[in-house]
Amino acid sequence: MKILVLCLIALVIADKFDQFRAFDEDEFGRTLIDTLQMQMSTGEPIARFIEIMRNLETSIENEQKEDDKANNEYQNQCTEDIKVLQQESANLERRTVEIQSILDELEPLRSYKQGQADAKNAWKVETEKKLADLVKKRETEKAEFDKKVEEHDYATFVIETVRRMFSDKSQSFLQLNNESQWQKVRDYFINASEQAKKFEIKKSYSKIFNVLAEIASSAQSEDFQNSPTVNKIVNLCDLMLKQIDDSKALETKAEQKRLNMFILEKGNFDKDLTNLNNALAQLTAAILGLDNRIQDQKRDLTDYNARLAAKNKQSEDRGGECREKAYNYQLIREKREQKRQLVSQIIGAFSANQRDFAEYVKLRGQAGDFRGKNFQILGNPTED
Repeated sequence: MKILVLCLIALVIADKFDQFRAFDEDEFGRTLIDTLQMQMSTGEPIARFIEIMRNLETSIENEQKEDDKANNEYQNQCTEDIKVLQQESANLERRTVEIQSILDELEPLRSYKQGQADAKNAWKVETEKKLADLVKKRETEKAEFDKKVEEHDYATFVIETVRRMFSDKSQSFLQLNNESQWQKVRDYFINASEQAKKFEIKKSYSKIFNVLAEIASSAQSEDFQNSPTVNKIVNLCDLMLKQIDDSKALETKAEQKRLNMFILEKGNFDKDLTNLNNALAQLTAAILGLDNRIQDQKRDLTDYNARLAAKNKQSEDRGGECREKAYNYQLIREKREQKRQLVSQIIGAFSANQRDFAEYVKLRGQAGDFRGKNFQILGNPTED
């Protein structure tokens, strides 16, 4: 029965002290109650504790006001810093857009100029090929003309030599007998005919020389001095010499015409090549200038992009610092507010229940536990 009464008493006391025990469960509250307990142990008036608590509450409020002011100033500075950083980022970004706009103009222009240069180069190659073909054709024509002149000159030499045989009375040729004279003429024409077979152009001279050789062969029985064949051969020689001269004159005239045409066409090609080379030089210079400008702009773009990334990072870091500072400020403010409320509650509880509070502190001191988690009052069953 006695034990039951003690248990009931313990439960009543526990209920009465629940509010005080709640203060004691908080670390700061426990410190405050420890302070009260120490003051009670020194015999100081209880009112002194109330004064200390009110001063502490005022100190916490003032401390919070200072923190509020410092936080407002800091956050305002954050806002200003971030605004400046964002404006700098905007300026850098605007500059990158301007540079990219310049590149968007320069690169197509460079491609257009390169296309022009490629077309000019192709035209130049084609023109050089045509000029080379023209020169080659001219060399072939000149070689052919020289060969014709050579063949004409050879025929002229042969015919003039034979004609002199009949016209030059002082030649030892005329001292030969008839048969030897005609044989010599015949052999001369046959030899000339064999040489003419090697001609590349005037191969017909070989046949003509053969005809003359046959005429000389058929006249071997005639008296050379009085033979009608002599006059016939001399007349034929004169006729052939005139035809050869006429043919040579025609060939020379045709050659001159070809040469004039070659000079004209080559002049046109040379003029075209000069114009093409000048145009290519201008295009090459323009392309080189564009390449330099494009490289400069790309270098600037890379630099501004790096600066923009760094500035954005700086802005993000500054924003992170400000948010972290605001978060820490809010945590501290909430903790400080909890402390202030706890002080206010302790003041209120102590003012309203000084005797019970004093009794609780006394019993707490008798239990020898100033840190309260294991503090028991008369074997409170709620604590281990």
